[in-house]
Amino acid sequence: MKNIKKYVLFIVYIGLLILLMDVNAYSYIKSNGAGRGYEGSGDSVESINVSIEPLIIQGAGYYFAASSNIATLLKLVELRDVQGLDFNVLNNEIDNAIGNMKNAIQTYENLVKEAEVTPYNETVQTKLKNFKYEAYMISNGLNKDVFDEVKNFLSIGDITGSLKKTHKDFKIIFELLLTIKSESSLTRVADLSIFWRLKEKCSESDLFGGYVSRIFSAIL
Repeated sequence: MKNIKKYVLFIVYIGLLILLMDVNAYSYIKSNGAGRGYEGSGDSVESINVSIEPLIIQGAGYYFAASSNIATLLKLVELRDVQGLDFNVLNNEIDNAIGNMKNAIQTYENLVKEAEVTPYNETVQTKLKNFKYEAYMISNGLNKDVFDEVKNFLSIGDITGSLKKTHKDFKIIFELLLTIKSESSLTRVADLSIFWRLKEKCSESDLFGGYVSRIFSAIL
């Protein structure tokens, strides 16, 4: 049994090493690729800033972990009239969501600080400013309101501004969770408008980060 456990730990360790050694192995879901918009260790446009991109990935990881907790939280509230509501379970999901969002916010604070002192990659800047945003939006059937927000940042090369926007969204989500927690800790369910706002803000943040990733994937 001990040998089996050691083998499993060894496989996990090797897997983590591979991921850490190759940034490109990560998924591209929320603002990924933006690290190519900053000067990095390489001279080519394909090079990724090894300080910024991993923070984007880590922040997204914490956010998606919180999103999973939030999805469970919303399900519990949705089904409470037919299945009842266990406040211990509810509070556990809220606490986990709060913890993950707190980590996401802290990671993005570090990310923004790093981005603010790192020069942009001028080749990427040119590509962003010359990108055919309207045509891309129409051909891919994207949400115009959210895409226009992304366009407002990236069309002028303001990559750091897009990261700050995500950081702001994270803080709004965090505050909504704290409001929900303040009620659930007293075995009360917060007003439904808070849950609606939480779901909407998560959806908006998902789309925004996803569109940033898509644009970087398209230009690089």
